[in-house]
Amino acid sequence: MAWISRFRALFQRDKLAREQDEELAFHLSMREQWNVEQGMSPAEARRDARRRFGNPAVWRERMSEIDLMLLPQTILLDLRYGARTLRRNAGFTIVAILAMALGIGINTAAFTFYKAMFTRSLDAHDPSRMVNLSLVRQSGHIDADFSYPDFKAYQENLHSFSGVIAHSVDRLMLSGAGGPIRKPASESFLGTLGLLPASAINAEFATTFEVSENYFSVLGVNAIRGRTFDAISAEELAASPSVLISENYWQKRFAGDAAVLGKVVRLDGVPFTIIGITPRDFAGTSVETPDFWFPLSLIPFVHPDGNWLRDRENLWLRPFARLAPGVSIAQAEAEMTAFAKHIRTLHDPHSELSELSEARIWPGSPFPRDLDRGLKLSILFIMIAVGMVLVIACANVASLQLARAVSRQNELCLRLSLGATRRRLIRQLLTESALLGLIAGIIALLFTWALLRVSVTMIAESIPAEWGSLVLHVTPDLEIFAYVFILSLTAGILFGLAPALESSRSAVSSAINAGAASSPMRNRRLRNILVAAQVSVSLVLLIAGSMLIRSSIHALTMDTGYETRHVVDIELQFPEGPKYNADHRHALVGELRARLAGLPGVTAISSAHAPDSGGERTAAVSINGEKPSANNTRAVLYYTFVQPNYFQTLSIPLLSGRGFVSEVGQPERSVILTQSAAEQLWPGQNPIGHSLRLGTDDQFHLKNEVLPDGPTYQVIGVARDTRGIQLDGSDSEQVYIPLPEQRVQDYPILVRTKSDSLQSLDAIGPAIASLDPNLVATPATLEQLLHQTPPFLISALAASIASVVGMVGLLLASMGIFGTVSYIVVLRTREVGIRIALGAKKGDILGLMLRESTQPVLVGLLAGMTLSLGVAYLLRGILYGLNTVDAVSFIGVTILFLSIALVAAYVPSRRATRVEPVVALRYE
Repeated sequence: MAWISRFRALFQRDKLAREQDEELAFHLSMREQWNVEQGMSPAEARRDARRRFGNPAVWRERMSEIDLMLLPQTILLDLRYGARTLRRNAGFTIVAILAMALGIGINTAAFTFYKAMFTRSLDAHDPSRMVNLSLVRQSGHIDADFSYPDFKAYQENLHSFSGVIAHSVDRLMLSGAGGPIRKPASESFLGTLGLLPASAINAEFATTFEVSENYFSVLGVNAIRGRTFDAISAEELAASPSVLISENYWQKRFAGDAAVLGKVVRLDGVPFTIIGITPRDFAGTSVETPDFWFPLSLIPFVHPDGNWLRDRENLWLRPFARLAPGVSIAQAEAEMTAFAKHIRTLHDPHSELSELSEARIWPGSPFPRDLDRGLKLSILFIMIAVGMVLVIACANVASLQLARAVSRQNELCLRLSLGATRRRLIRQLLTESALLGLIAGIIALLFTWALLRVSVTMIAESIPAEWGSLVLHVTPDLEIFAYVFILSLTAGILFGLAPALESSRSAVSSAINAGAASSPMRNRRLRNILVAAQVSVSLVLLIAGSMLIRSSIHALTMDTGYETRHVVDIELQFPEGPKYNADHRHALVGELRARLAGLPGVTAISSAHAPDSGGERTAAVSINGEKPSANNTRAVLYYTFVQPNYFQTLSIPLLSGRGFVSEVGQPERSVILTQSAAEQLWPGQNPIGHSLRLGTDDQFHLKNEVLPDGPTYQVIGVARDTRGIQLDGSDSEQVYIPLPEQRVQDYPILVRTKSDSLQSLDAIGPAIASLDPNLVATPATLEQLLHQTPPFLISALAASIASVVGMVGLLLASMGIFGTVSYIVVLRTREVGIRIALGAKKGDILGLMLRESTQPVLVGLLAGMTLSLGVAYLLRGILYGLNTVDAVSFIGVTILFLSIALVAAYVPSRRATRVEPVVALRYE
């Protein structure tokens, strides 16, 4: 076959060369002979034959293309030549590789983190056979949580799976562990940044995963020491409650003590024996490694008040399964859907769980099938932002390539004159660019992996032991290698294509002796376009980052409408069991409030959910005296139950009307509205004396919590608006309802202090311990709670990411401007010398260089501001306290960018004024 002979010829190059020379000599001799026969002299015949035959080297190359597989060889030769060229231009190579490495590196980091976090499979043997189970209700809602009775029914009756497992997350109070108690979360590095919730001050907690007994066998994971629950019968577990400990927590909490097996620890006061240690960083069906693994059948031991194992309406378990051999997801879905028709008949007929539903099964993942919309948008914005950085890097290097191409015109023209085609030149130039991109990709991959590894390790070590261990696998795998390779190759071709086309075009049209003294107009125009492009994209990133930073600052320093620094929120956790019934808890709270009121500096005590505590609820409101329905609902407002002194405790002024009256027994049927709520219900009217009803049907609320449904309430006052956790201010529309005295124990205690409330936190622990050492308290100032709410954390995180990305973009754009102008100054040295010799002043030269350098910058700034308007519109949902067109961000960042661009252009332009005319005229 032809390709076999061509492949064989690669290893017989000398023989092939001799045969080609013989063939070429034969053709020349035949032409000479024919010329002699036509009457030419031998010398003239030989000269004519050589002229007609052409360049023998070209013929040898064409013959080699027929006889050899030249593509691999020519690519190798192009790479060798490209490497020599890059080595000769070390300054350009270093700048280009650094710029590309930054662009590729930040994209690699984003992709690696996304893959490690959101596309990870379950931590199991043969994870491709593991699946997530869920049900889709008629309303379209996806239930990824099941009740324990439903889970057991599916586990025992579905034959499409070789095993069905479930898990739930809990935090239990740890005691009897011995050794020093680790510092609370609030004192850790992440806690001081406000990234972790407040910790209990008088107890140690541990994160536990409550798992089905077959959990480890279905996942195919064994304990590194001891045994798992699979080897223990249900009777033995009940007689001797047991837990597994993770190796991470074993090392953190017990310093790797070998005697931990058989050790008895207490979880929520119940003794458990540690029977095994799970592998390090084993997260199972989650993204974190817990402290302990706990069998589901022992739930009643730690939660005796709940009906966890028998309540079919309580959805608290996430189910997973392993497909049986030969069974597809579609077959498993069909069987599960059919069985779900039977399960629904066992539910409360008035519950949504009794409606028809369809099974939805998807490949095993710690996350639900559909990520939160806000999270999706955040991921999209991040990927777009890092992609824009890569565009800046590509435009940066492309502009440098164009500037450098001017100095290579002689080389390219010479190669054309020796027979090279324009296509061959383009391939050589693209090979150099691809080589540059691949080198940058290798450097970016190594640096990014090291940086992510160190960052993940630091984060993991800074998370307190009580919160488990976050597990992120950032070691590069085949997918990441492929991603970096494709990204680097694509980037190399992307930034090299335009310069290659332009350089080859200029070389074809230029004379071989044309100097590189001035840049062709077309080349200069394309270079200006690339500079303008990177400036505009960088400006968009900087303006977006500036707006997010200012939004975060506004959010953290906003006027909440209530006191935050001098009010402490105390969340209480009571032990479970018959001893701590409602009456006993009510008495404990009453006594605790009395003791707290006697502490130095305490001025007021109240009970309610603070505006920023996350306990907000909504209700439909009607004003016609009828129960709220779809036809008569005037608005859906937030509501909260408060005690009469709530407004004084939080310094919320009443603008009109009166406050609640303190009464023993049933509270008065009255409400106080905020300004915005009153305006929405009765625009332009005085709401005092009007009546309303509240309805919580189809609204979120917890089981057994007090609800405002039923009575008709009279409006007795209007309070000033407060800001809670919603950035759009929607939770300012509040309805305050009197809290029944008998439900005080179900609400946090709010303590108002005279001085800094942080000083009062030290006295709270002893006061609680002297009352009941089993009572667990978690205090935090309202300011701390506000800074820990998800909207504010997301805002701060978005600002941080946008700032880093924007600064990288600014750095790349500055490098591009500086490098391009520096190269152009060098290329125009002879022109500058002529201008000075003809009488031009240094100021004129400097002005000329700066004008030409800043023109594309100004165009890029104008384009960037226009694009930023669209970006600001898209970000309006997460911006707090800012207009869509924020003058400070738009004008301030633009002036900053222009100043930096002028400095970047000034330094090399200033160098041009120092050129000696005599030296410049001799410059090549």
